[in-house]
Amino acid sequence: MSSGSYLIAIALIEQKSGRSMPLGGKSLREPIADDEYPGSVCESIALELLLRVLERSDEEGLYRAAEDNSVLIAEISYETIQASFPNLKKEWLESGDTNNFIDKLINLSMKLWSLNFIKYQGLSFKRLTPGAIEL
Repeated sequence: MSSGSYLIAIALIEQKSGRSMPLGGKSLREPIADDEYPGSVCESIALELLLRVLERSDEEGLYRAAEDNSVLIAEISYETIQASFPNLKKEWLESGDTNNFIDKLINLSMKLWSLNFIKYQGLSFKRLTPGAIEL
């Protein structure tokens, strides 16, 4: 696969049947600038992901597994997605160690944000950096 970056939306959820990590994504033509608001492309993939998560709630109740860090948006290289992300996902699904997952994802990603909804303000993206997460 060619070099480039990919935007991946990640939901960390728990259901009666166990942990789950639904994903959504989109390739990027240009990397997101360091000082740039992630914007509409992030909102679009998050919406698609969250609609799929909502549909899962019909099957059984679900819960955010990582509080305010349960919906993540990562800008990550194609190579990293193929080489490292599958093992990282498997590790989290088995262990549930969210702090470890997010720390490793920060190191694998070019950029990582958590996404939340703030009443009367709308969507809020928070850039995550190494050592900044404690659940």
